[in-house]
Amino acid sequence: MKIMLSTPPWITTELWPPLGLLYLAESIKRVRVDRIVVVDAFSKNLTPDQFIERTMDESPDVLGMNCSTHTFLTAMSVLGKIKKQSPEIKIILGGYHATFTAKKILAEYDFIDYIIKGEAEDSLPRLLEHIENNTDPNDVKGISYLREKTLVENEQNIIEDLDSLPFPDRRLLGDFRYGYYFQGIPLTFDKFTTLSSSRGCSFSCTYCSCTAFSHRKWRCRSAENVVDELEILYRDGYRECVFVDDNFTQRISRVEEICDMICERGINMKLYCEGRANHASLSLLKKMKSAGFNVIYFGAESASPHVLNYYNKSISPQQTIEAVANAKKAGMLVITSYILGAPVETKDDIRHTIDFAQSLRPHGVQYNILDVLVGTPMWDSMRESNMLDSNDWKINHRIYEYYPKCTREELEELVNTGYESFIEAWKNLRGVTELVRLLLINSTARKIILDNMWNPSAVNAIKNGLNPHKH
Repeated sequence: MKIMLSTPPWITTELWPPLGLLYLAESIKRVRVDRIVVVDAFSKNLTPDQFIERTMDESPDVLGMNCSTHTFLTAMSVLGKIKKQSPEIKIILGGYHATFTAKKILAEYDFIDYIIKGEAEDSLPRLLEHIENNTDPNDVKGISYLREKTLVENEQNIIEDLDSLPFPDRRLLGDFRYGYYFQGIPLTFDKFTTLSSSRGCSFSCTYCSCTAFSHRKWRCRSAENVVDELEILYRDGYRECVFVDDNFTQRISRVEEICDMICERGINMKLYCEGRANHASLSLLKKMKSAGFNVIYFGAESASPHVLNYYNKSISPQQTIEAVANAKKAGMLVITSYILGAPVETKDDIRHTIDFAQSLRPHGVQYNILDVLVGTPMWDSMRESNMLDSNDWKINHRIYEYYPKCTREELEELVNTGYESFIEAWKNLRGVTELVRLLLINSTARKIILDNMWNPSAVNAIKNGLNPHKH
């Protein structure tokens, strides 16, 4: 059969390759002889009409699409039109949003033939076998579908042995130039990709759906398996790579082994990752920096312990202070992020968080108004309290829609204040001195600053306090 795997059409500056689709493509190729096309409509900013035209040109037997809560309605619109034009195409939906709302989707959108919940590398090839043979796929884990108008829901699937998965073939994406942008400012300039060295999360933050998606199971690839893939990427000319793990530093001994092997094999790449503040010792971060991890991102979320407790974050402000200080001492470029608007949070709490972030003086900062998303503990709690309307599951929501403690305007103004205070933190002798030191010891920071000196978008972003809402 001809299989088309796609992201939804969208407008974005987030140009990361669709790693999940590439894993699915390789899992199909390993056991079947289908013709596979991967279309990244999301990163390529295809319009709905352009995507429909591309699909008609490809004329696949099966169209598989992932979607998030943000892209769900757009995905439903284009898939419905495709099914109307070509009813013979089998449509499979996957991703976080589809996983948590499978029953509702199948009840309302009759053009969706199958939904795959959770990780699909095992399930999708088996489902394709049934589609090709026109047989009932009731033995396929992780799928939901209607059999003569009766819902069939099989248990969600989790891949236990990540080393068993084939490496993604990034050649399926063609010559499209991917990259990493922060508040519209490019952070990568050479051949760029992403890599997943682990999946899942053993924590249960109230605003995050990762725990439910992974059944609170953190699984990791072996250090050798990870570095084998990195070595292939390096030989293929990749020089910059983001590790997309939710918990890359979860097992410190594994991170250290990865770093040692990177150095032993002479892999010279600029690497980016997310870390937890309670797994950020100076010795670990120094070893990571020596292996090429020049940029690290910490989700600090708040400076108030009671807000962190509400988020079930399992870190303290003091741990964030130490993590940022250690990353700076190690010579890393540090980004911290914060969430504003928790129901238990006052305006004074938010101002305290902004002052806290300013005192840390990270090299980048991100402020987000709290989202209320399907699949999160927060969503489940609000549903149990009858706070949700019948159609709320279809779109992304912000916290001010349900808790009027702070209005949208007030929260957006506090976000503006946060970005402005971040810029102010660097306008002094200590800030300038620290910046000069960073430029001397961190090649990624040097590249970012020098290559953006004459970039109008970057200059404009800095003038506006890095606030994306102002430009």
